Amino acid sequence: MQCTFSTDGDVLIASPAGRIDITTCNDFKIAIHANLDETKPKHLVIDLAALEYLTSAGFREFFLAGRRMGREGGTFSVCRLQPLVKELFEIAQFSTAYAVHETREAAVAAAKAA
Repeated sequence: MQCTFSTDGDVLIASPAGRIDITTCNDFKIAIHANLDETKPKHLVIDLAALEYLTSAGFREFFLAGRRMGREGGTFSVCRLQPLVKELFEIAQFSTAYAVHETREAAVAAAKAA
């Protein structure tokens, strides 16, 4: 798992690639929180275009990041889910807790409008 980061105004965009599972979730957690600490964004968007697979350990890290953003008065959303990841989101009903967008542009625009 690799994760790159970019910003668009007060929106931090994380783009993980590969798999987020029990062996990689700690690396993802460290990367997300280090970037949140450094940039102090108002909003967090996770772009899942390059994510191949996600386990419950990855969902936990998404939940914790979303909870942190909520505590800090910001928003959390995900975008560009690949078919398998989208199916996992539907099974886990994760999209009932956080916003899911088809495109990165839509996710960033929704974050900025919040």
